[in-house]
Amino acid sequence: MRVEACCQALFEHLLPDLDPQREGLCIDVGVGTFAFYCELFARLGFTTVAVEPSPTDKLRSVCQQYPIQLIEQCLSDRVGTQTLHMGQFAKVANSNFSSLSADWFGASAITRPVPTLDLATLLDQIAATQITAFKLDIEGWEPVVIQQFAALPAEQLSKVVMFEYGGGGSRNQGEKGWSPQFLAGSMNCLQTLQQRGYGFSIMVDYAAGTQVKVFDLQALDLAKEAPFYPNGVYGNILCFYQQQFSTDRIQAICAPYGGGLANWLVSKLVS
Repeated sequence: MRVEACCQALFEHLLPDLDPQREGLCIDVGVGTFAFYCELFARLGFTTVAVEPSPTDKLRSVCQQYPIQLIEQCLSDRVGTQTLHMGQFAKVANSNFSSLSADWFGASAITRPVPTLDLATLLDQIAATQITAFKLDIEGWEPVVIQQFAALPAEQLSKVVMFEYGGGGSRNQGEKGWSPQFLAGSMNCLQTLQQRGYGFSIMVDYAAGTQVKVFDLQALDLAKEAPFYPNGVYGNILCFYQQQFSTDRIQAICAPYGGGLANWLVSKLVS
């Protein structure tokens, strides 16, 4: 499954239904160097904020073009300065793997101090009264941010939250992004969102042969079960607040991006 392309297609199709008047903000936390969700949000007509401590020249250009408010900080649980561990993959520097977690599999021994802010400060700074989409890809630090959703007033809960999980290998291996520490963090993200009332959810995983999974977060007993595939590699989970879509529509949006296209077509032919 082509994870980012599929998730961007989901946003492109569903955000206009979630907020047809474009009243809420869209926030892209951890923009990286490709698959700029902030650009998609802005192109769809939403007021957009990008949070990225190491913006590329391309990102700066995109932010000027639309315009998009660019905040050159890390979102964390404190206001101040923290140590960013610069990313590497296959022993090559790659800022997409940079993390505030020294234990993250993509983090190197090369570090630099970065300014940080917590979620409440970010929302105050950007005057966010309504949030339509909140995308989070910060290399193992996602639970540190999502746990702060527990303190948000209901009117500030985003209509959809997307966060990344896994990475570096398969769930079966139980290492890197699937180590007990980071798997527990992903489960904590789900638990916090479940407690805040998020229900309808979509999981898109990179693993070959996997279909997009649609599930009700409210129906999961997270103490006993997890939504992840045994052979899951990495992916994104989108959790919706008081919104629901048909499974057929979700499968149709995702079908062109691999991962069960044939199965979905067969199911429609025989149904």
